[in-house]
Amino acid sequence: MSFWSWDCREARIRDLSVFEFKTYLVMDKHRTNCPNCGVKIEKLEFADLYSRCTTRFEELVAWLCRMASLKQVAELLDLDWKTVKAIDKKYLEKQFAIPDYDGLRLLAVDEIAPHKGHNYFTVVMDLERTRVVWVGKGRSQETLDQFFKELGLERSKRIEAVACDMWDPYIASIKEHAPGAKIVFDKFHVIKSYSRVIDKVRNIEFKRAAEEKKETNKGTKYLLLKNRDKLKKDQKEQLQTLLELNQNINIAYMLKDDLKRLWNYKSTGWANRCLDSWISTAIASNIKPLMKFAEMLDNYRYGLINHCYYPIDTGKLEGMNNKIKVIKRIAYGFHDDDYFILKIKQGCSPPLDTS
Repeated sequence: MSFWSWDCREARIRDLSVFEFKTYLVMDKHRTNCPNCGVKIEKLEFADLYSRCTTRFEELVAWLCRMASLKQVAELLDLDWKTVKAIDKKYLEKQFAIPDYDGLRLLAVDEIAPHKGHNYFTVVMDLERTRVVWVGKGRSQETLDQFFKELGLERSKRIEAVACDMWDPYIASIKEHAPGAKIVFDKFHVIKSYSRVIDKVRNIEFKRAAEEKKETNKGTKYLLLKNRDKLKKDQKEQLQTLLELNQNINIAYMLKDDLKRLWNYKSTGWANRCLDSWISTAIASNIKPLMKFAEMLDNYRYGLINHCYYPIDTGKLEGMNNKIKVIKRIAYGFHDDDYFILKIKQGCSPPLDTS
């Protein structure tokens, strides 16, 4: 079989700098004509086929992108930020091309908003190894269904518990694909939902209050939402004045601390008694927002009591959300959702072993 050169051109390939000087490898790059395969471009061991940078230079770019924004890396290396993004994205696609779904037992599911508005992503975390294993666009049942389809029937059967909020689409997907898993409703989300109830009660009472009492209600929204031990001395005094003047707000506020105690119980019997007592008190208050919330908790009782079997939550995932916010803040050009998903997986996964 004979080969003959089709043509030849000079190639300039960016390499690691020497001291402060940008360095290029300059060479002739050939195209060959194979009778069986047709025209082929000469392959280089130290660079990808169509890349204008050496492999080791691209590895440097990808390493820097773990710690700095695209814009900063581009300025440091005197590159266009789009080139930096393309190199980093290629590197991440190789790194996360084969997902690791083995050994999944305890999961957390939550949503994040990568942009302002209602554009959500669904994030699935392996709680035992503290790593993000999957990210999907949207927060519908179909979104989480896609994760379970990728996971497969056998792996789905091995999942023992999933921590999430009281979001029906997620619940439906978990029940369908992992029916043996215990659904555990996260304390953080439940208390956050109840905080909105307190604010509703405050608004209702503000509208009912006489003019002289409205001044006491002003500026108290965040006092009611914060934990008492996080308040300053003057804030505690203002809060105490409000609670003494308004019985309904006082009831709603006191029930918040009572609700938090539910997650202290390890016995399902005592947890059920605690929840029954809370629901009875909320309904007996005759305060409509409290009554409605109590009915909701009763409907989702199973996920609250399951905490006794699996004391898990989405706290680790909330911690990851702070990392994701940092990723968004330092990002430049993250209108590419696929690239953003890759950066989430990178930022919320244990560092690679390079030893």
